[in-house]
Amino acid sequence: MSSTGGGADGRSDWAGDFACVECGRKRLTAAAFSKRSIERHRTANVPLKCTACVEAAAAKERAAAAAKAAAAPAPADGGGGEVVCSACCKPRPAGDFTRAQLQKGAKARCGDCVAAAGAAAAAAPSDAWEARYKEAKEAARKAEAVGTAAARLAAASKVAALEGERVTGLKPVVLGRGGRGRGSWRGRGGTRGRA
Repeated sequence: MSSTGGGADGRSDWAGDFACVECGRKRLTAAAFSKRSIERHRTANVPLKCTACVEAAAAKERAAAAAKAAAAPAPADGGGGEVVCSACCKPRPAGDFTRAQLQKGAKARCGDCVAAAGAAAAAAPSDAWEARYKEAKEAARKAEAVGTAAARLAAASKVAALEGERVTGLKPVVLGRGGRGRGSWRGRGGTRGRA
């Protein structure tokens, strides 16, 4: 993990180890991708597309669908071809929905509602992380001012764990709780076969 400069909040601008196959940007942090795409990349080596490229492709698809719907002639049966969006509860032309959404029937959402939900989902993890990071930095500042060495270490460790989570996309693991640590039968040189 390298830093290339300081931010306004004292945080470094991090460089990660991920690359987007769509835009070609390299050394991106895990925060530039969805959690699901990072998991799929780690388990099945699926190429990564950053959230900006995914959203741009979705916007392009929505614009193409809207243009196609505007160019299409009105239905001959006079039905209007309207579908009620399950999110905004407004009747919308069928062209405002993707084929996948139309197949959902009563649960179909229009392109605008899908885009709004996608933007909110992309911003929510970042906002939650920012809040946790700000809280941890404040706790570290207080510990530096009046805390013991153990309190300063604990506060600094929490900040470092959050920064690592931002870059790698991996949650911190707390060691020493069960498993092969101290107090485990596996950690005592093997107790199998003892009477």
